[in-house]
Amino acid sequence: MGQQGAATRGPLFTARSRRAPILLLRRGFRHGLFRPPAAGAGPGLQAPGAHDRAPMEQLYREGRPIVLRGWLDLRGAVVRAQIERSRREFDRLRGGAEFGPQLARRLAAGPARMVGCSEDVADPLEIEKVHLSLPGPGGEGLFAKLSWIADDERDLSLRIRFSFGLERALDWRRDARRSRAADRAALLAYPEGRVLAQHPRLLRLLGRLCGGEVRLSERILYNNAPGGGASFHHDAEPGQLGVLYGQFLGRTAWLALPRAELAQEIARLAPNRALARDAFRLLEHPDEPRLERLLNRDRRLTRALVARGALIVLGRGDALVLPSPSREVCAWHAVFALGKRPSLAHSYGIFRLR
Repeated sequence: MGQQGAATRGPLFTARSRRAPILLLRRGFRHGLFRPPAAGAGPGLQAPGAHDRAPMEQLYREGRPIVLRGWLDLRGAVVRAQIERSRREFDRLRGGAEFGPQLARRLAAGPARMVGCSEDVADPLEIEKVHLSLPGPGGEGLFAKLSWIADDERDLSLRIRFSFGLERALDWRRDARRSRAADRAALLAYPEGRVLAQHPRLLRLLGRLCGGEVRLSERILYNNAPGGGASFHHDAEPGQLGVLYGQFLGRTAWLALPRAELAQEIARLAPNRALARDAFRLLEHPDEPRLERLLNRDRRLTRALVARGALIVLGRGDALVLPSPSREVCAWHAVFALGKRPSLAHSYGIFRLR
């Protein structure tokens, strides 16, 4: 795949620029030009809709996205330099540079150690997996995995995920100690993540929403390239209470809403009775061709979701909570990269601390 232009650090997102029309384009399909809804009166208050002024606890229980405008302090010289370094390195990776040596240089001064590299040739998205070890409990069998976001030549978006063990065996669901070791490795490699992972106010908020202290694990860095982004999905995995996403550079647009409301719009627009009748249940299988086409390549659905108030635009310094109180009540979401240059974001799964 060819080179892609580098992102640049821009001014904090202004109220006026938030309302400028945006083109939702992903992997060659134009969903349309839309004006984002006006922001609510405070963090987490999304307009329009009946939940405009609902408390965050209610938004969480209903599986609604919680928008935290400007919660991330990215003004310091150190964090700006860390973000810029990550941006440049993603550009090099997109141009064909090897991930292993790049990560080894990042970890050279700390306790984490690179023990090898591999590639799963059966996975069309995986580019390179770097295996790591870290002194202390659970520090063996860690990895950082560089992948494409989509199996599509038109999408140059990249991501780096920190985890451990065997992916196909879903080891990450069963060992919180090793998860915490992978979290430490992520911070050692990409220290700008402290802005999100060690944010006292954010952690207190998440504890309040989730009914107790949380840990932020299965950490992912996203480098969404123009015309790319994630298709509709959810993150209501066993034991996972949601996702915390922080926008460090650039902008992204989201369609995000509870599963039941997405199912209502699918039922209304479904091409056949079976899909209309069973839309909520069939969302367990979003890759089914007819459903996948409706979810990700149907302008009528996009327009209907925007009319519901499901469109969110995040700029530098914004954070987003995508709740997953259960598989039935969770925030389904799709992502669109905006602008002419790749963005940078960190995304962490939310789990109970104990």
